Amino acid sequence: MPKHHISPASLPAPERHARSRLHQLLSEAEGFLHGSLIVMARRCGKPSCRCASDDGARHLSLCLGQTRGGKTTTVHIPADLEPLVRQWADNFQRAAGLLEQLSQEGRVRLGKAKARKPARAAGTAASRNSAKPKPPRKPS
Repeated sequence: MPKHHISPASLPAPERHARSRLHQLLSEAEGFLHGSLIVMARRCGKPSCRCASDDGARHLSLCLGQTRGGKTTTVHIPADLEPLVRQWADNFQRAAGLLEQLSQEGRVRLGKAKARKPARAAGTAASRNSAKPKPPRKPS
């Protein structure tokens, strides 16, 4: 399929705006992380720790949960990296939202392009030929 370049000026304003915001985000963001931040509450295992004797006491830690290939994994996030990881996860969410917006704008443009295309007449030779079933393929 040939590559088709379009002028940004020819795009609808919402699509131009979303593309501009995505480009700016990609240019300025330090990083992107796909996943969810999860606060884990655990016992440390030390017999002398309060969490061993108090059922309500737990140690809190932050993890990044990711699902890849149908499996969920978690990665511990050290406290000093929490702001960075939160920003990267937020960057990913913003980029995904902009891509979804661009996809919706693309659906609108596709619908308009299809509406402009003339419909085939029902009785034309081209439509009759396309309605004929194809013979089954021979096994190789």
